[in-house]
Amino acid sequence: MRASHLVIACGPCERRGVYRVARLRERFGDHASVLDVYVRLTQTCRWQREVGSRPPNVYAVGCRAKLDTSGGAVANGLPSRT
Repeated sequence: MRASHLVIACGPCERRGVYRVARLRERFGDHASVLDVYVRLTQTCRWQREVGSRPPNVYAVGCRAKLDTSGGAVANGLPSRT
């Protein structure tokens, strides 16, 4: 990921956060992947499920946090597993 900011927004809990990628690298380390950072930043969502657990049915509420980026490309971003 080569952006200056990471934006995480969740509809069910109406939470939104904008994080500088440089600060995330300091906080989680240079080799933390986007998935690792996503899991750590959304772990306090009351709708979050454990990894590998059964997904909620159509009527159940689950964490729907989405990632987005903002800002221009920077030289050092978070590594992606894709």
